[in-house]
Amino acid sequence: MHLESLYIQQFKNYESLQIQFAQGLNCFTGRNGAGKTNILDAIHYLSFTKSYFNSVDQFQAFLGGHYFVVESVCAQGNIQESIRIVFQKGIGKTLLVNGNDVPKFSAHIGAIPLVMIAPGDIALIQETAEERRKFIDQVISQFDKVYLNTLINYNKVLDQRNKLLKDFKLQGGFNRALLQTYNEQLVQTGNYIFTKRAAFIEKILPVFLSHYQWISGPDERVGISYESDLAKTPFDRLLDQTESADLDLMRTTRGVHRDDLIFTLAHNPMKKFGSQGQQKSFLIALKLAQFDFLSEVKGKKPLLLLDDIFEKLDQVRLSRLFAMMGEGKFGQVFLTDTQQERVKAMCASNAIEAKFFEIENGQLLR
Repeated sequence: MHLESLYIQQFKNYESLQIQFAQGLNCFTGRNGAGKTNILDAIHYLSFTKSYFNSVDQFQAFLGGHYFVVESVCAQGNIQESIRIVFQKGIGKTLLVNGNDVPKFSAHIGAIPLVMIAPGDIALIQETAEERRKFIDQVISQFDKVYLNTLINYNKVLDQRNKLLKDFKLQGGFNRALLQTYNEQLVQTGNYIFTKRAAFIEKILPVFLSHYQWISGPDERVGISYESDLAKTPFDRLLDQTESADLDLMRTTRGVHRDDLIFTLAHNPMKKFGSQGQQKSFLIALKLAQFDFLSEVKGKKPLLLLDDIFEKLDQVRLSRLFAMMGEGKFGQVFLTDTQQERVKAMCASNAIEAKFFEIENGQLLR
């Protein structure tokens, strides 16, 4: 599967842009702020119907404008599919596939499997558990529609339950039967989410470890473990145990919405004990494991987006990543960098054919 073309209008710093892609490596070069990353984000938008960097659609419009368009032709074998996303301020967002309206965006997730590696990924290690839950959910949702719908339903019920707890607290009433109704819905959806997340981590872990050793060598011992309230206590019992605390705090204090991934280096927190290089290697290995996992379950290679990868990795790790490209490990790849010559040199040393695009101030030069 690959993207044949991209058309964007009034998107970020682009008034209008149309590009024809190569099926292999596509390289975007230019100064910082030229708009290279915005092209990758437009591709991400085609896959997830949202930006990789900011979920507020209006912020993606050119110069605070009122609309934007992201459009592409996607090909798999002899089958072509057109995808068009239009956002209009005050109206909302529409998704058209082959000219047909797709009312539920969740139905489109997974149609274009995608893995993106960007400098901001360090938030997976440095920031809160919410970032790591988003990572799990994004990967599983690309191949499991039931999981995505269950996750959406869980969050809806969670919001409703929290609102009910707030009403109980502020209005002084309490209806156990009504609360139990929400508990039952949370338990049903939460148990499914817990089971799927645990199975995903179990399957991706050995792939991740293999990639980390290949990038950094066999001497460093890293790990990923899945931490969930439901691993120790059945969800229904957990909600009973925390009922008083939930009522006092006016929110659901335990459940899969509190899950986390624990990243370790020699059994210590990667966040505190990992060097900058070790953390970068950890993230690259995690994303490559995501790529392998999606390739297997989807039966096709995801798009791979590499943003400022030369700034993210040292020469040794870069050489190994480009060696994987030269061996045909990936399918269609999109890469950004500030220096075209060093990308060309790396491609030449690994016998990689690439198509280059030079970007300046939201314009394609050549």
